[in-house]
Amino acid sequence: MMAVWENWGGNIKMKKLWVLFLLLFLPLPAFSAGNIHIKELEIHPYLSVTEAYDDNVYATASNTKSDWITTTTPGIKLVMPFKTHSFAAEYRASFLNYVDNTSENVTDQHAAALADLKFASLIGLKLGDTYDKGHEPRASSGSGELVKYDKNAAKGELSYEFADRFKAQMDYTRTNFDFSTAETQFRNRSEDLIAAYLYYRFMPKTSAFVEYDFKNVVFDEKTDGLDNQVQKPLLGVKWEISELTKGIAKVGYLFKDFESKKTDNVDTWTASLELDQVVTDRSSIKVVGLREVNEPNVEGTIYYITTGAFAEYTHKLADKLSGVVRGSYGKDEYTNAAGTTGAERNDNTFLGGVGLKYQMKDWLEFALDYNHLDRDSNINQYDLNDNTTSLNVNFVL
Repeated sequence: MMAVWENWGGNIKMKKLWVLFLLLFLPLPAFSAGNIHIKELEIHPYLSVTEAYDDNVYATASNTKSDWITTTTPGIKLVMPFKTHSFAAEYRASFLNYVDNTSENVTDQHAAALADLKFASLIGLKLGDTYDKGHEPRASSGSGELVKYDKNAAKGELSYEFADRFKAQMDYTRTNFDFSTAETQFRNRSEDLIAAYLYYRFMPKTSAFVEYDFKNVVFDEKTDGLDNQVQKPLLGVKWEISELTKGIAKVGYLFKDFESKKTDNVDTWTASLELDQVVTDRSSIKVVGLREVNEPNVEGTIYYITTGAFAEYTHKLADKLSGVVRGSYGKDEYTNAAGTTGAERNDNTFLGGVGLKYQMKDWLEFALDYNHLDRDSNINQYDLNDNTTSLNVNFVL
């Protein structure tokens, strides 16, 4: 996606780490200047079609079932520059259809709008809204069920550059979550996030920053005592040497205070890393890492902590052909999730994969991927072994 969409809308939650990383390397539209114009308006239609074979579609520890899955994703993005400003809108739908297990068929939708305003080159204002009607796959829902949800995130961002090297920024995001079934409605909630940043540019394209986040989380159901407030002071560095060499790293401490006196508060370290690095003129590497405290995704859980890392190496084998190798490890530590053993649940998830990408034209790409997922839980019913092979065709103007 174009940079105008970066970090907008938030995540439904910190999902199982392997799924977060899997989404990073799925073929996505890479928009250029655009081949369709109406005066200044850029029109980017796109279509992605994926045929996949999954040998464990219900993400079970035993008695697995396999199936063929066709995913069709049409979409359109509009970009309208106006003087120093930019306005953008996007809509896409994803249709997942199973050959045999048709009860797993789902349709996801995504809509977003953003106004990126710049005044006198020093003051920036972004206003946007993102709506998702989506689902969590069985392998990442925590409960092992297919979980459908609606999410809406409205965000405003104000920034001011001063003294040549400094930038101050303030963000506000309001996110509402609505889960569709009676079994998952304990997760319905609203989150109000205020984030403040102060950047200092100590090199031409590299800045250090301090960040402070305050988030108020209010659940619709009051019986579980899950309402809480989160505070995170962070230190970080951000760089963008080029479009292909950029990254952001930050580390800090998290304080999660529950309104219920019966619930123990949480304080622990937190960190994140996003790195895109050109290694040679034919190879590049992507690295992502995180440690985060998440809202519950299993009933009876107060929270769970995700810690993990992902790496993907891409090497150009020929002018239009690239090979990809990837791997990740993630650990999810749950609280108060007893399961059948009476023990608190801990999941260790490993993902490994290889792939080929063929860029036939600027607007047409083919990708062939194989991924192996292995989840080892201290509660046997959550163990998982899954193999997926997929062929993707990606068309974008």
